[in-house]
Amino acid sequence: VVRTSQRALARQPRRAGEPYLTPQFGASFTVASARSAAMVALAGALFNALSGSGWGRALLLRQPALFTLGAFSDEGPSEERLAATSWKSVFFGRGWSDATPDSPPSASFDRAATVLVSGPEPGYIATALMFLSMARFIKEERRRLPIVGGVFTPGGLVGSGGAAAITALVDALRAVGIRFEVEEALHAIDDSRTQLGVWGPPAAARSKL
Repeated sequence: VVRTSQRALARQPRRAGEPYLTPQFGASFTVASARSAAMVALAGALFNALSGSGWGRALLLRQPALFTLGAFSDEGPSEERLAATSWKSVFFGRGWSDATPDSPPSASFDRAATVLVSGPEPGYIATALMFLSMARFIKEERRRLPIVGGVFTPGGLVGSGGAAAITALVDALRAVGIRFEVEEALHAIDDSRTQLGVWGPPAAARSKL
């Protein structure tokens, strides 16, 4: 989805006064302990093996609780479990202060920022809130989005409207309980040990994951 959004935005004319963006994106997730990591790996391997055949998929559908170690079931989560569940994504951004279309960067990253995005239970609550906010945004703020025709990802569609449209959507998401927090504001860094074009959170940040 991120790469599709980037491709859509790359085809849009650049806006005067807005920064030259060529982002690279990488994602990872964390678990609470080595035991949890082993359980996730085991469940993933088993799911991968069974999903490759018709009888295996049928078995997975009949016994979801068994093959997800209790994470999913036909009954769905209780109200108490939904209320006790939340999510948080940490975005470590690094880049250059002087990148332009006519002068691509040739040195290591010299700017960094860290942003947190979080909200209530992701599957049943936060997803519904984000879908509804996006639909309302498109209906009420269509004038901000110059792109026409086709099927678009949310990032590709809203990104076509530039910084003003993105800020408006963030405000709409905040209004329904999705939190956006700047943990570390944009600041100068000395990242001379990092190879050009290789993405990854700085060493100090990895310990927070």
